[in-house]
Amino acid sequence: MSDTGKAVFLSYAREDAAAAQLIAGALRGFGIEVWFDMSELRGGDQWDAKIRGQIKTCGLFVPVISATTQARDEAYFRLEWKLADDRSHLMAAGKSFIVPVVIDGTPETGATVPDSFSRAQWTRLPGGQPTTAFIEQVRRLLEGKGAAPMRSNPPMHPAAAPVPAKKGVPGWTWGALIAVIIGVAVALGVFRRPAPASSLPSPASTPAAPEPSSLPPAPAAKPADKSIAVIPFTNMSEEKDSAFFTDGIHEDILTNLALVRELRVVSRTSVMAYRATTKPMKQIAQELGVTYILEGSVRRAGNKVRVTGQLIHAATDEHVWAQSYDRDLTDIFAIQAELSQQIAAALKTALSPEEKALIARKPTENPAAYDLFLRARDILNRENNTIAARLRQIALLQQAVDLDPAFAQAWGELAASCAYGYFLSYPDMDAYLARAKVAIERAVKLAPEDPEVIGSLGTYHYYGFRDYGRATEQYERLARLQPNSPVVFSSLALIQRRQGQWAQSLANSRRACELDPANIFFLRNHMATLVAGRRWDELLAAHRRLIALLPDDEEAVGSLALATFLATGSTAEGDALLASWPREKQETPEIIALRLRWAARKGDLAEAIRLAKLQPLFEGNGVPHWMQAADQAYLYFAAGDRAGAIARLGDHPAQLRDLVAKEPANLNYLTNLADMEAMLGNKQEALRLAERYVSLLPESRDALDGARYAINRATVYDLVGEKEKALAEYTRLLKVPCPNGLNIHVIKRDWSSLRGDPRFEALLNDPKNNEPLF
Repeated sequence: MSDTGKAVFLSYAREDAAAAQLIAGALRGFGIEVWFDMSELRGGDQWDAKIRGQIKTCGLFVPVISATTQARDEAYFRLEWKLADDRSHLMAAGKSFIVPVVIDGTPETGATVPDSFSRAQWTRLPGGQPTTAFIEQVRRLLEGKGAAPMRSNPPMHPAAAPVPAKKGVPGWTWGALIAVIIGVAVALGVFRRPAPASSLPSPASTPAAPEPSSLPPAPAAKPADKSIAVIPFTNMSEEKDSAFFTDGIHEDILTNLALVRELRVVSRTSVMAYRATTKPMKQIAQELGVTYILEGSVRRAGNKVRVTGQLIHAATDEHVWAQSYDRDLTDIFAIQAELSQQIAAALKTALSPEEKALIARKPTENPAAYDLFLRARDILNRENNTIAARLRQIALLQQAVDLDPAFAQAWGELAASCAYGYFLSYPDMDAYLARAKVAIERAVKLAPEDPEVIGSLGTYHYYGFRDYGRATEQYERLARLQPNSPVVFSSLALIQRRQGQWAQSLANSRRACELDPANIFFLRNHMATLVAGRRWDELLAAHRRLIALLPDDEEAVGSLALATFLATGSTAEGDALLASWPREKQETPEIIALRLRWAARKGDLAEAIRLAKLQPLFEGNGVPHWMQAADQAYLYFAAGDRAGAIARLGDHPAQLRDLVAKEPANLNYLTNLADMEAMLGNKQEALRLAERYVSLLPESRDALDGARYAINRATVYDLVGEKEKALAEYTRLLKVPCPNGLNIHVIKRDWSSLRGDPRFEALLNDPKNNEPLF
């Protein structure tokens, strides 16, 4: 056992086990040892001795408080709480030992807890979802550094992977706009910082780039004879939480079929819109551009599983094939392989020995590990791609490989997610890369020819090192196994953007959209490239296509309004959309934040500052408080109130300086701190930081993100009064493609030290500076 004084003891009610597991998994993911009893049979001398010993020697005691603990006056967790309380009385005053965590709305006042719990600082983690602030606090306390200031526990900062909108959630928040247009927020003006990198690329290869063609106006391409869509399987299980298993079977079958070279298989993203659909098969096939539809169901009961499937020729509604499989749960991989092979046979497709072997492979012998793997995959399939979701996914994948160290696919997924955390500069980013290295080495050693491992290795090179050449090598290998997959073209497009090959990237993103016309991810990535190239007519057409796919989605409507502003400078569409919402909606925290950003974008600083005062620090969007403080301080700075800007920054610059000292290569920290130092009047430090982050990621290394950071540096030049440097960079960068690129309509409405300079005004009024770049 490791140093017991560095371990965390987690105490919880049996009903709160799921939340406790999430907390434990996140802490363990950051190398923190966690003790908590998963046994349903608590009690007895052996248990009593073990628990007493752990509570006596642990570094921190974390009680999980909830409505459940409030309702139970007698329980084993209360004995644990008493033991911890007794130990706390032996400690010096001010010694941090008890760290209460509340997972629901249970108030501190009146809580049925020992007095030592009431005196401690409470942390709220709804549903047990971890935050970076909480994990950092635990680490500091275990290291004996004392508690850092924690005014609140904001959710972890989201990554910018595009995700489908969810019903009932206010759409068109700023984060949603970034997700839809992949970083249309430009460098100048409020919220100037680069958006995080785009989502994990699907495996790709490097086929010859197809000739450019327009995005098809109709949703369906002409179906090939052997094109198929596997619509979501129906969950027939009685267990309420078994939907992840049904979706996992569906995804595995879809993946198996994609391995058959002669088939064109529509992606999971496109088909998920047809869950529980009542549309006729013929209509579905027309919308997806396929000849065949596979539908099915899954029923899981104990250690038994039934999977049914039927293949339909959509144009004639002919049932080409149907079969049901009743097996033990341990035979689930055999079911998937047999079903896939029979579908191929029904479509008169001959399988090569290599294809048969790939389809028949069994990724794990451990059903429990497979369950955890499916749950991990389900998290990002169903939720926004936030740090919190990623941490839960990483924790589940770690549990899966702990149960089965030979589970190569789980190791690969773990490597990909950790590399993604490094790429997005999550807190303690170097630890993510170290974990990714260990995981990918295990995966490759176990199954070097497995398609999922090959894809994970490409992703590791892409996100861990921005080594696009080595990433492409892996995607090429995968493309030989899946030559008809649209992800080949989409992934190649993502790589080519970062290599500065914009025209080739555009051609390949168009091709991906043609092959998979209902895929929202492909369309949004295509739209980001159109923004980078200032191809406004195509962009507006693509937005209308997005609205046709998502007719009730406020994100889609809002993104069209923003795209119209970037293309023409018109704010009428955005104003009309905001005005159309009822007053009670306009007063919600999410929409107040949106109205603030829109007012700033229009140059209405008085209204933006008024709204900022209503909501000084927003809690619902996952943006760190120091970033919000910098953004709001800029409003005061731009309005000529430097004292107000400094007051708004408060102690956030000091906090951010500490973070930079700990992680000197974290680009998110560096860019925000440079802006803060500039507004504080610390010119040389601001310039030093700006040069630092540009040197860490120059445009020569990454044309996409490098341009973003160059734009940030130009902003710093402007803020500190380096007018000639700012003007030179603005002039250059207006000719550089970037989804977050400079836009003359935004700059015209924003503050600049160059305002009134004839050269600057001529730059903004030159129509060539809003014409297509490629």
